[in-house]
Order: sequence, then structure tokens, then C-alpha cells
Amino acid sequence: MSDPQISIDLARIEHNARTVVDLCRQSGITPFGVTKGTCGMPQVARAMLRGGVAGIAESRFENIRRLRDAGIDCPIMLLRSPPLTRVEELVRTVDISLQSELQLIREISRIAERLGRVHDVILMIDLGDLREGIWPNDLIPTVEAVMDLPGVRIAGVGTNLTCFGAIIPTQENLTQLVAHAYKVESITGRPLDWVSGGNSSSLPLLLAGGMPNGVNNLRIGEAILQGGRDTFLTDPWEALDRDAFELTGELLEVKTKPSMPIGQSGIDAFGKVPIFVDEGDRLRGIANIGREDVIAEGLMPTRPGVRVLGASSDHLVLDLTEADPPLAVGENVSFRMNYGALLTVMTSEYVEKVPMRDVYETSEARTYAIETDAIGGALVVVQNIAERIDHLGFERSADENALTLSICARRRDVIRFVEEAGRRHDGLGMIWIDSDAAMMPDGDIDAPPAENAVLRRMLDRLPPHIAPENIVLIGLRNAAPEEAAALKASRMRVFTMAEIDAVGLRQAMREAIAIASAGTRGFHLCYSPTATDMSGWSGGIGGITVRETHSAMEMAALSGKLRSLSVSGIDAALPSPIGAECANFILSAFGKTIL
Repeated sequence: MSDPQISIDLARIEHNARTVVDLCRQSGITPFGVTKGTCGMPQVARAMLRGGVAGIAESRFENIRRLRDAGIDCPIMLLRSPPLTRVEELVRTVDISLQSELQLIREISRIAERLGRVHDVILMIDLGDLREGIWPNDLIPTVEAVMDLPGVRIAGVGTNLTCFGAIIPTQENLTQLVAHAYKVESITGRPLDWVSGGNSSSLPLLLAGGMPNGVNNLRIGEAILQGGRDTFLTDPWEALDRDAFELTGELLEVKTKPSMPIGQSGIDAFGKVPIFVDEGDRLRGIANIGREDVIAEGLMPTRPGVRVLGASSDHLVLDLTEADPPLAVGENVSFRMNYGALLTVMTSEYVEKVPMRDVYETSEARTYAIETDAIGGALVVVQNIAERIDHLGFERSADENALTLSICARRRDVIRFVEEAGRRHDGLGMIWIDSDAAMMPDGDIDAPPAENAVLRRMLDRLPPHIAPENIVLIGLRNAAPEEAAALKASRMRVFTMAEIDAVGLRQAMREAIAIASAGTRGFHLCYSPTATDMSGWSGGIGGITVRETHSAMEMAALSGKLRSLSVSGIDAALPSPIGAECANFILSAFGKTIL
């Protein structure tokens, strides 16, 4: 591991979401899942949605775009009022927003009316935490003013507690919120959709049975992500899992040193005067994590006996004297985090984010299925592909978990196979091995796409089952300027032939598998023969070698995460030797090796 990384256990997040949703449902409360702690990571949002949250709440437009680009089409709530310059983006991309400033609501009204839309707002009321919110004395005049604005609908009222003033949600202050909701309903003459009673800090009150009737929404992030580590401080809610995130770094130095600095003391690089306790000589370690990555005070080592002493911008200093078992240079050291530490880690570009999700291994069900067009079917027969796969220990079956092979003439014929795989496995990545970008502007969406627009069509149709950030293009040699621009704007990872020449196919494929598998149930692999430079054929000149293609397929098989495979370009014009080589590539993807 070269850089620090944070692992994200999506199964634990889904479990926490479901636990919170079940509790809320008993009291008539519908929670939204807050993903800002993970920078709007789509995999995390999908885990929350699988757990039953009604929508996603976010604070930043960049994260909302990331979610929408990934095909997440559930209701999205904006937690923070936007700048005036971004109101149009608010109206276009967000379903409901928390608002407290009349001037901003007037601008929302103006933009929404121009766009022919009606935007829902939750009026935030300050109940004493002194962050955002309408002061209670100003609520009625504000409501009356908003009622006169076209393009805006008062969908509810809400409050925020704990985040700034550390005011704890109580039956008293949330009863005040419900009373304010009744006032608003009497003025508007209709019931409110939402009475939003706060964030994760309201869960202890709910769990204790003290939540007032009338509160029907909570905005839950920390309890789902961190299992209530910062919410249930004295009495943990045992039903929640606190171990969804783990930060790991590498020890760069391990030495015995004095516990007291030597020399004249001043202030550190962050303007503070550090305090040290003289414990004599201690075994100290330095890890490749710093304050540029994390709030060091929020780290909790997972290995017994390890203590965090402090950090500079790039180094984390640890006491390893009592580490059990002992640690050495080059070994990894891991940490749990409080919410503040998690926030900083997720925003650090120097920490690799690794979402994980339990996936079944192909060894559990060695079954396969084949779907082809007429020419693909002929290739299967002539090259004895089914019989050769049988000899590898697979059994042909219609089982939904079978590794599905599809063979067709045109790239566009692959689309339905990929869509079916995405739906069947509910969350896949995709590795696209091809010489061409296939990202030209798409035409009539009701007609089949042109061959040079297939991947662009897929990006529109595959989410949410396959998200762009889980798609990797390998072997690119041909891309028009407009395709290059579209690729740069997408969230796909692209390995051109120039990059493959620089880093090697195995490294590119290793990264591709990691990206396509991150937070998914595995990946679909699409292959076109034009990606490979094969003897006696001009179609693949300049591409990866035959051996490299076999290596890519073998790595896909060994990963245990290949769920389906498509081969396009198998048409009547393809020379028989090239078809035979493609059959060999298919066998490698099913795990055929020399020994």
C-alpha cells in the first residue's frame, strides 16, 4: 500500500440504515440519509437506499452532481442554503431544500417561475442552537411573505440542533417545533409534508420514547455512517455497527526515542503549544498520515497498545511501546475515526477511498450461460466453446448467478446484455476493452445508437445499476476531439495505449478491476477484437498484444468478480483465425491456464 486508504464497508452502512429506518418507522418518521460525510459517494448512497431511507440529503452541489451522474434518482434534499449565484442549479437539481433567508427564497421563486417549476422548501426555525434558522418571532411574517411567491411551496418546517451550539434535542424544544408546524398549517390552510426534527442527535430521544408526535422526518448521517459513535456517547445503541470505516497507513519509521522533546520549546506549525508527559524512552512510530488528511485527535487505533501522540501536516506520531502484537517499519496501522476525522479523510485527495461490498465467489456456483446472435452462435459451435468451458469445471445453467457469455456482431448489440447483467446483479462495474471510444454524440434515443456512440448511450442508460465511476476503458487508440472531451467530463477511468505502454497492461488491469469492483457485486467485461494486435489482421494494429489480452482475461477470472462477459465484432467479415483467437480469449476469461 503506497498511500493511506480508507475502507468503506457498504454492508455495515446498509445494516445501520435499515436499523435506523425500522426504529423511525415505528414512530411514523421517514428518514433521509445524509451522505455529506462521504462527499456524496454514490456507493454509500445506494447502500443507504437499500437500507430503506426515503431520500438522500447533501450539503454541496458537487456531491449532488456526483449522485445524479451515478443515476441516483431518488429525492435529494439540500441541507445548506446555496449562494445566490447557484440558485438556478438548486432549482434544476434538487427536490427540496432547507431555507431560512427570505431574500434567498425570493430568488428561488424568481428562477423557478422562469423555469416553469415549483421548488419545495423546508423553513428552518432556530430553537436555540444559533446556527441557521428563522427566529420564532419572525416565523409568521416569513410564512406570509413566502405564500405570496410563485414557484415556491412551503413543504415543511425543520430545525437543526447540536451541530453548532451543542444544544441537545429534547421533548421540550421539539414540541416547540411541532407547535410552530401547526401555526404554519393554520396560515397556509393545508398540512405540511415534513416536520423535520433534526439529525442523528435526535435518535437518543426517539429511542427513549420521548420524540413528540408530529415530527415525521429526521436527517440521519452520523448514526448510519459511524453507528452513533458521536451520538450515543454514554450509552451506545448496540444495534448499530460502528466499524464501517477504517483508515490505514504505513509505518515509515519505528525507533526508540525520549518522550520529551529536547531544546527550547515554542509553538508548533499549527500555532499551538504542545504538552508532553515525560515517560522516559518509548518506542515511537511515524505513519504516512498527517493533518492534511485527518484530524489526528479523532483517531482511535484498532491495534491494542497503540497511542496517537500527535501529528504534523504529513506525519502521524504514534507510541508503539505496548503494541500487541509489535509493529515494524513497512507494516500497516489502522484506525477508527470520529465524525470530524471521517469528514477530513473523505475530503483529502491523498487518501484512497476503497468501498467494499460482500460478493459471492464464482467458485460457489460454477455455472454459465451463453447468448449469441447467428454468427456468434456459429463461432460457439465451430470453436466448441461450450464444450471447452464444460471441461473447465463449469455447468451450463439458467441460474441467475451464472457467468453469462454473450457474443454478437455489433457493439450496440452488447447494450441489452450489459443492462440485463446490471439489473440481475443490482450494482456492477464494467471493464470495456476496445480500441475506440464510442463516445460520439448520440442521436435519436429511440433508435439504436451508431457504433461510434454506443458507450455514450450506455452512460445514459446503465445507471443506477452501473455507475460511470465504476467503468474503465482499456486500450483506447482512437478518439475524436468531441469524444476526448466527453471522456474527460465523464467519471470513467481511461487507459490509452500510451498509458498502457508506460505502466504495463497488468498494472492497468489491476487498477481496472479495483475500480470496477469498488462497492459493486463484481463487473461485466466487454471485449472487441480491435483492441488486440493479432498477426495477419489489420483491425487491431497498434493494440495490446495477444499475450496481454490473455493476461487481462486471466486476471478477470482470478479476481473472482467477473459476472458476465460480452464479445462484440464477431461478424461475417472477421477472419476465421481471429475468431479462433477470440474463442481462446473467452476460455481465459473462464479461468483456462496452461497449468
